[in-house]
Amino acid sequence: MNETFPAEQHDTRERVVSAQPEHADAAKDAEQANPTPPHASPEPAWKGKPTTPVNLVLEGGAMRGQFTAGVLDYFLEHDLFCDQVIGVSAGALNGYCYVSGEVGRTCFLNMKYCNDPRYLSMKSFVHTGNACGREFAFHEVPEKLDPFDFQAFTNSPITLTAVSSDLELGEADYHAVRDLGRDADLPYLIASSSMPLVSQIVEVDGKKLLDGGTCDSVPIVHSLLTERKKHIVVLTQDATYEKGPNKLMPVLTQLYGDFPYYLDRLRYRHVEYNRTYRQVARMHEAGELFAIRPQRPVEVRSMEHDQDKLLDLYAQGYAEAARTWNDLQEYLAK
Repeated sequence: MNETFPAEQHDTRERVVSAQPEHADAAKDAEQANPTPPHASPEPAWKGKPTTPVNLVLEGGAMRGQFTAGVLDYFLEHDLFCDQVIGVSAGALNGYCYVSGEVGRTCFLNMKYCNDPRYLSMKSFVHTGNACGREFAFHEVPEKLDPFDFQAFTNSPITLTAVSSDLELGEADYHAVRDLGRDADLPYLIASSSMPLVSQIVEVDGKKLLDGGTCDSVPIVHSLLTERKKHIVVLTQDATYEKGPNKLMPVLTQLYGDFPYYLDRLRYRHVEYNRTYRQVARMHEAGELFAIRPQRPVEVRSMEHDQDKLLDLYAQGYAEAARTWNDLQEYLAK
């Protein structure tokens, strides 16, 4: 592991920001953002600060979550603490760092471990049955290598709902994550980020679960059904993106043949995904929610190992949050 990582990270940021002159003010803010090791701040960002009664809906996308990480760090640094987070897959992982108030943690971990095969790789899948190494990512890293502030998570005024897919029902499962113990709510966080084909099914509370993206990629309808009147949605694809049919359906059909309702969701996921993206765009234009999304096509792969690309996407998220900040404040004040 490169011992000069933080310095290289800052140098890369300068290159990224200098390439975005069209958003000078936002770029300046992105340059000032410095994802540091999670132990750098002695207290959670939310301590002593008020929360805002708003739902924060976070799409997944594996390493595309770097965009979301940039958005959320800007929120934390500018004292926007949404009191409810609804996260899918990587959105749930971003969400649990936001709940704990640890600025920079998600970006730091993705940058530090992106080339470690134990973190997120096909090598991990071959050796453990899970592309995202569960023991490494959910235990060794947060408990030993880069300690997670479990107490801050427990004491946080922000709540997290992790979205998974129930294979037997073919429906989304929404679970409030309060206790990250092995025998408590952690399995739901793991399930939410367990991608089909490259992850073992998570069995918890009599349910068989996998990544929530299959059944509810952007849980805006679930958010609308809560008591909250304000909704911030962070997407991880740009406005030109359109998902196509899954080319691996023959393989998925063989693997999940015992779950016909889940197969239906997999088969038609692209239809629901594109429809939801159109819905979010319409609602944003109508002032019924506030959406933040990349301004250009995302080139980061699900299992990206290029640190420069990861940091660039993080900077895009941070800059986009800065660029839309005033509009967001107006939306929240209505």
